[in-house]
Amino acid sequence: MHKKISVGLTVTLTILTIIATVLVTTAVTMNIYSDLVSDIPQREQMYGSLAEIDNIVRNNYYGAAEEESVNDGIAKGYIAGLEGVNRLLSPAEYTDYKNRIDGIKNEDTKAVSVSYSLFGNSGYIKISDFINSTPDEFRNAYDTLKNNSVSSPIIDVRNTDSINIKAAAEIIDMIVPLATEGTQSIATAVDRDGKNIEIFSADSDSVNIPVSVIVNEKTCGAGELLACDIRDFGKGTITGKTTAGNGTYQKVFELNDGGAVILTVAKLLPYSGNSFDGTGVTPDYACKLLKETDDLNEDSQFLQAYAVVTSLQK
Repeated sequence: MHKKISVGLTVTLTILTIIATVLVTTAVTMNIYSDLVSDIPQREQMYGSLAEIDNIVRNNYYGAAEEESVNDGIAKGYIAGLEGVNRLLSPAEYTDYKNRIDGIKNEDTKAVSVSYSLFGNSGYIKISDFINSTPDEFRNAYDTLKNNSVSSPIIDVRNTDSINIKAAAEIIDMIVPLATEGTQSIATAVDRDGKNIEIFSADSDSVNIPVSVIVNEKTCGAGELLACDIRDFGKGTITGKTTAGNGTYQKVFELNDGGAVILTVAKLLPYSGNSFDGTGVTPDYACKLLKETDDLNEDSQFLQAYAVVTSLQK
Protein backbone atom coordinates (compact mmCIF):
# COMPACT_ATOMS: atom_id res chain seq x y z
CA MET A 1 0.00 0.00 0.00
CA HIS A 2 1.43 3.34 -1.07
CA LYS A 3 1.79 6.15 1.41
CA LYS A 4 0.68 9.66 0.60
CA ILE A 5 3.40 12.24 0.40
CA SER A 6 4.24 13.42 3.84
CA VAL A 7 6.29 15.96 5.65
CA GLY A 8 8.98 13.26 5.68
CA LEU A 9 10.04 14.26 2.18
CA THR A 10 10.80 17.80 3.31
CA VAL A 11 12.62 16.53 6.36
CA THR A 12 14.67 14.18 4.19
CA LEU A 13 15.66 17.01 1.89
CA THR A 14 16.72 19.12 4.85
CA ILE A 15 18.79 16.27 6.28
CA LEU A 16 20.53 15.76 2.93
CA THR A 17 21.47 19.42 2.87
CA ILE A 18 22.89 19.17 6.40
CA ILE A 19 24.85 16.02 5.49
CA ALA A 20 26.35 17.74 2.44
CA THR A 21 27.47 20.64 4.64
CA VAL A 22 28.99 18.28 7.22
CA LEU A 23 30.92 16.48 4.49
CA VAL A 24 32.55 19.76 3.56
CA THR A 25 33.67 20.52 7.09
CA THR A 26 35.10 17.03 7.58
CA ALA A 27 36.93 16.65 4.27
CA VAL A 28 40.49 15.45 4.86
CA THR A 29 42.17 17.13 1.91
CA MET A 30 41.95 20.58 0.37
CA ASN A 31 41.24 19.12 -3.06
CA ILE A 32 38.24 17.19 -1.78
CA TYR A 33 37.17 20.21 0.23
CA SER A 34 37.31 22.48 -2.82
CA ASP A 35 35.32 20.04 -4.96
CA LEU A 36 32.62 19.67 -2.33
CA VAL A 37 32.36 23.42 -1.74
CA SER A 38 31.78 24.04 -5.43
CA ASP A 39 28.89 21.57 -5.36
CA ILE A 40 27.18 22.78 -2.19
CA PRO A 41 25.41 25.85 -3.62
CA GLN A 42 24.05 23.79 -6.50
CA ARG A 43 22.91 21.04 -4.14
CA GLU A 44 21.27 23.52 -1.80
CA GLN A 45 19.50 25.14 -4.73
CA MET A 46 18.25 21.75 -5.92
CA TYR A 47 17.04 20.72 -2.47
CA GLY A 48 15.51 24.16 -1.93
CA SER A 49 13.57 23.95 -5.20
CA LEU A 50 12.27 20.49 -4.30
CA ALA A 51 11.23 21.68 -0.84
CA GLU A 52 9.42 24.66 -2.37
CA ILE A 53 7.55 22.44 -4.83
CA ASP A 54 6.74 20.02 -2.03
CA ASN A 55 5.23 22.81 0.03
CA ILE A 56 3.11 24.06 -2.88
CA VAL A 57 1.84 20.56 -3.63
CA ARG A 58 1.10 19.79 0.00
CA ASN A 59 -0.96 22.93 0.43
CA ASN A 60 -2.70 23.13 -2.94
CA TYR A 61 -2.79 19.82 -4.81
CA TYR A 62 -6.35 18.61 -5.31
CA GLY A 63 -5.46 14.93 -5.67
CA ALA A 64 -3.64 12.52 -3.41
CA ALA A 65 0.06 12.26 -4.23
CA GLU A 66 1.64 8.90 -3.40
CA GLU A 67 5.11 9.04 -1.90
CA GLU A 68 6.52 6.15 -3.93
CA SER A 69 5.32 7.69 -7.20
CA VAL A 70 6.76 11.07 -6.24
CA ASN A 71 10.15 9.54 -5.38
CA ASP A 72 10.21 7.63 -8.68
CA GLY A 73 9.35 10.82 -10.51
CA ILE A 74 12.19 12.72 -8.83
CA ALA A 75 14.70 10.02 -9.76
CA LYS A 76 13.52 9.81 -13.37
CA GLY A 77 13.54 13.58 -13.66
CA TYR A 78 17.14 13.69 -12.45
CA ILE A 79 18.28 11.25 -15.15
CA ALA A 80 16.07 12.86 -17.80
CA GLY A 81 17.78 16.19 -17.14
CA LEU A 82 21.17 14.82 -18.24
CA GLU A 83 22.48 15.11 -21.79
CA GLY A 84 23.23 12.01 -23.81
CA VAL A 85 21.98 8.43 -23.65
CA ASN A 86 20.87 7.90 -20.05
CA ARG A 87 18.04 5.81 -18.63
CA LEU A 88 16.64 4.91 -15.25
CA LEU A 89 15.33 1.34 -15.29
CA SER A 90 12.87 -0.07 -12.81
CA PRO A 91 13.59 -3.60 -11.54
CA ALA A 92 11.22 -5.04 -14.15
CA GLU A 93 12.72 -2.92 -16.92
CA TYR A 94 16.24 -3.91 -15.89
CA THR A 95 15.30 -7.58 -16.03
CA ASP A 96 13.95 -7.06 -19.54
CA TYR A 97 17.13 -5.21 -20.50
CA LYS A 98 19.40 -8.02 -19.24
CA ASN A 99 17.28 -10.60 -21.04
CA ARG A 100 17.60 -8.63 -24.26
CA ILE A 101 21.39 -8.36 -23.96
CA ASP A 102 21.63 -12.06 -23.12
CA GLY A 103 19.38 -12.90 -26.08
CA ILE A 104 16.64 -14.45 -23.97
CA LYS A 105 13.15 -14.18 -25.46
CA ASN A 106 11.61 -16.68 -23.05
CA GLU A 107 12.67 -19.83 -21.21
CA ASP A 108 12.82 -21.95 -24.36
CA THR A 109 13.72 -19.40 -27.05
CA LYS A 110 16.88 -17.50 -27.80
CA ALA A 111 16.81 -14.26 -29.76
CA VAL A 112 18.40 -14.23 -33.22
CA SER A 113 20.23 -11.01 -34.02
CA VAL A 114 21.89 -11.95 -37.33
CA SER A 115 20.36 -13.30 -40.55
CA TYR A 116 22.05 -13.86 -43.88
CA SER A 117 21.46 -14.87 -47.50
CA LEU A 118 23.23 -15.16 -50.85
CA PHE A 119 22.75 -12.49 -53.49
CA GLY A 120 24.64 -12.93 -56.74
CA ASN A 121 28.35 -13.08 -55.92
CA SER A 122 27.75 -11.30 -52.64
CA GLY A 123 26.39 -12.22 -49.26
CA TYR A 124 23.87 -10.18 -47.31
CA ILE A 125 24.28 -10.09 -43.52
CA LYS A 126 21.59 -8.30 -41.53
CA ILE A 127 22.38 -7.32 -37.93
CA SER A 128 19.10 -6.45 -36.22
CA ASP A 129 20.62 -5.91 -32.77
CA PHE A 130 23.94 -6.03 -30.95
CA ILE A 131 23.58 -8.51 -28.10
CA ASN A 132 26.12 -10.79 -26.41
CA SER A 133 25.63 -13.57 -28.97
CA THR A 134 25.85 -11.31 -32.03
CA PRO A 135 29.62 -11.80 -32.67
CA ASP A 136 29.23 -15.60 -32.74
CA GLU A 137 26.16 -15.32 -34.96
CA PHE A 138 28.03 -13.00 -37.30
CA ARG A 139 31.03 -15.33 -37.52
CA ASN A 140 28.74 -18.24 -38.38
CA ALA A 141 27.02 -16.17 -41.08
CA TYR A 142 30.30 -14.95 -42.54
CA ASP A 143 31.91 -18.42 -42.54
CA THR A 144 28.84 -19.95 -44.20
CA LEU A 145 28.84 -17.32 -46.95
CA LYS A 146 32.58 -17.69 -47.41
CA ASN A 147 32.18 -21.46 -47.85
CA ASN A 148 29.67 -20.65 -50.59
CA SER A 149 32.33 -18.66 -52.47
CA VAL A 150 30.95 -15.25 -51.54
CA SER A 151 33.49 -12.64 -52.60
CA SER A 152 32.08 -9.57 -50.82
CA PRO A 153 29.71 -9.35 -47.84
CA ILE A 154 27.20 -6.55 -47.43
CA ILE A 155 26.50 -5.78 -43.78
CA ASP A 156 23.19 -4.09 -42.94
CA VAL A 157 23.04 -2.20 -39.63
CA ARG A 158 20.05 0.00 -40.43
CA ASN A 159 17.73 0.73 -37.49
CA THR A 160 20.12 -0.66 -34.87
CA ASP A 161 20.20 1.44 -31.71
CA SER A 162 22.26 -0.71 -29.36
CA ILE A 163 24.90 0.69 -26.99
CA ASN A 164 26.66 -2.69 -26.79
CA ILE A 165 30.03 -1.45 -28.02
CA LYS A 166 31.81 -4.65 -26.95
CA ALA A 167 29.72 -6.75 -29.36
CA ALA A 168 30.39 -4.34 -32.22
CA ALA A 169 34.13 -4.31 -31.46
CA GLU A 170 34.30 -8.11 -31.60
CA ILE A 171 32.72 -8.09 -35.06
CA ILE A 172 35.00 -5.30 -36.27
CA ASP A 173 38.00 -7.32 -35.04
CA MET A 174 37.03 -10.17 -37.39
CA ILE A 175 37.26 -7.83 -40.38
CA VAL A 176 40.11 -5.40 -39.69
CA PRO A 177 43.83 -5.96 -39.03
CA LEU A 178 45.93 -4.90 -36.07
CA ALA A 179 45.37 -1.21 -35.27
CA THR A 180 48.68 0.58 -35.76
CA GLU A 181 47.59 4.14 -36.55
CA GLY A 182 44.98 6.58 -35.27
CA THR A 183 43.96 5.64 -31.74
CA GLN A 184 45.77 2.29 -32.22
CA SER A 185 42.56 0.54 -31.22
CA ILE A 186 39.14 -0.32 -32.60
CA ALA A 187 37.66 2.18 -30.18
CA THR A 188 38.64 4.08 -27.06
CA ALA A 189 36.29 5.38 -24.36
CA VAL A 190 37.65 8.66 -22.95
CA ASP A 191 36.11 10.07 -19.77
CA ARG A 192 35.54 13.72 -18.85
CA ASP A 193 39.05 13.97 -17.40
CA GLY A 194 40.62 12.76 -20.64
CA LYS A 195 41.51 9.33 -19.26
CA ASN A 196 41.03 6.13 -21.26
CA ILE A 197 38.60 3.99 -19.30
CA GLU A 198 38.09 1.30 -21.95
CA ILE A 199 40.17 0.27 -24.96
CA PHE A 200 38.92 -2.20 -27.58
CA SER A 201 41.90 -3.69 -29.39
CA ALA A 202 42.23 -5.64 -32.65
CA ASP A 203 44.35 -8.65 -33.55
CA SER A 204 46.20 -9.25 -36.83
CA ASP A 205 43.50 -11.35 -38.53
CA SER A 206 41.42 -9.61 -41.19
CA VAL A 207 39.43 -10.19 -44.39
CA ASN A 208 40.92 -9.45 -47.80
CA ILE A 209 37.71 -8.82 -49.72
CA PRO A 210 35.68 -5.61 -50.14
CA VAL A 211 32.95 -5.03 -47.57
CA SER A 212 30.00 -2.66 -47.78
CA VAL A 213 27.97 -1.42 -44.82
CA ILE A 214 24.43 -0.07 -45.13
CA VAL A 215 23.33 2.56 -42.60
CA ASN A 216 20.45 4.98 -42.13
CA GLU A 217 19.42 7.84 -39.85
CA LYS A 218 18.36 5.34 -37.17
CA THR A 219 21.72 3.58 -37.03
CA CYS A 220 23.01 4.47 -33.59
CA GLY A 221 25.91 3.62 -31.26
CA ALA A 222 27.34 0.18 -31.95
CA GLY A 223 26.21 0.16 -35.59
CA GLU A 224 27.80 3.55 -36.18
CA LEU A 225 31.12 2.36 -34.77
CA LEU A 226 31.08 -0.74 -36.98
CA ALA A 227 30.46 1.28 -40.14
CA CYS A 228 32.98 3.99 -39.21
CA ASP A 229 35.80 1.58 -38.36
CA ILE A 230 35.38 -0.66 -41.40
CA ARG A 231 35.81 2.41 -43.58
CA ASP A 232 38.62 3.97 -41.51
CA PHE A 233 40.61 0.73 -41.62
CA GLY A 234 40.23 0.77 -45.42
CA LYS A 235 38.19 -2.43 -45.42
CA GLY A 236 35.00 -1.16 -47.00
CA THR A 237 32.58 1.58 -47.92
CA ILE A 238 29.35 2.91 -46.44
CA THR A 239 26.03 3.32 -48.25
CA GLY A 240 22.76 4.92 -47.12
CA LYS A 241 21.91 7.96 -45.00
CA THR A 242 23.93 9.84 -42.35
CA THR A 243 23.62 8.05 -39.01
CA ALA A 244 22.12 9.24 -35.70
CA GLY A 245 25.37 10.48 -34.13
CA ASN A 246 25.68 8.72 -30.77
CA GLY A 247 29.41 8.55 -30.24
CA THR A 248 29.31 8.05 -26.49
CA TYR A 249 30.00 5.15 -24.15
CA GLN A 250 27.57 3.93 -21.50
CA LYS A 251 27.91 1.82 -18.37
CA VAL A 252 25.21 0.12 -16.32
CA PHE A 253 25.07 0.82 -12.57
CA GLU A 254 22.83 -1.48 -10.55
CA LEU A 255 20.64 0.02 -7.82
CA ASN A 256 19.75 -1.40 -4.43
CA ASP A 257 16.09 -1.83 -5.39
CA GLY A 258 16.97 -4.14 -8.31
CA GLY A 259 16.76 -1.41 -10.93
CA ALA A 260 19.65 0.23 -12.76
CA VAL A 261 20.95 3.43 -14.29
CA ILE A 262 22.36 3.40 -17.81
CA LEU A 263 24.73 6.34 -17.76
CA THR A 264 26.92 8.01 -20.36
CA VAL A 265 30.42 7.96 -18.86
CA ALA A 266 32.72 8.74 -21.80
CA LYS A 267 33.13 9.86 -25.37
CA LEU A 268 33.77 7.06 -27.84
CA LEU A 269 36.63 7.56 -30.28
CA PRO A 270 36.80 5.24 -33.31
CA TYR A 271 40.03 4.08 -34.96
CA SER A 272 40.54 7.41 -36.76
CA GLY A 273 40.16 9.35 -33.52
CA ASN A 274 37.51 11.57 -35.10
CA SER A 275 34.36 11.47 -32.99
CA PHE A 276 31.03 11.07 -34.77
CA ASP A 277 29.08 12.14 -31.68
CA GLY A 278 26.47 14.71 -32.62
CA THR A 279 27.35 14.60 -36.31
CA GLY A 280 26.82 10.99 -37.32
CA VAL A 281 28.71 8.90 -39.86
CA THR A 282 28.38 10.23 -43.40
CA PRO A 283 28.10 7.52 -46.07
CA ASP A 284 30.44 7.32 -49.06
CA TYR A 285 27.42 6.70 -51.26
CA ALA A 286 24.35 8.66 -50.18
CA CYS A 287 21.18 6.83 -51.05
CA LYS A 288 17.55 7.14 -49.98
CA LEU A 289 15.35 4.16 -49.28
CA LEU A 290 12.64 4.50 -51.90
CA LYS A 291 10.43 1.77 -50.51
CA GLU A 292 10.09 -0.10 -47.21
CA THR A 293 10.58 -3.71 -48.24
CA ASP A 294 12.09 -7.04 -47.21
CA ASP A 295 12.80 -7.86 -50.85
CA LEU A 296 16.45 -7.12 -51.61
CA ASN A 297 15.61 -6.75 -55.28
CA GLU A 298 13.47 -3.72 -54.39
CA ASP A 299 15.71 -2.28 -51.68
CA SER A 300 17.36 0.79 -53.25
CA GLN A 301 20.03 1.13 -50.55
CA PHE A 302 20.99 -2.53 -50.75
CA LEU A 303 21.16 -2.40 -54.56
CA GLN A 304 23.47 0.63 -54.35
CA ALA A 305 25.75 -1.21 -51.91
CA TYR A 306 25.68 -4.29 -54.15
CA ALA A 307 26.68 -2.20 -57.17
CA VAL A 308 29.61 -0.76 -55.20
CA VAL A 309 31.06 -4.09 -54.03
CA THR A 310 30.51 -5.62 -57.46
CA SER A 311 32.53 -2.84 -59.08
CA LEU A 312 35.33 -3.35 -56.54
CA GLN A 313 35.57 -7.03 -57.44
CA LYS A 314 36.65 -6.21 -60.99
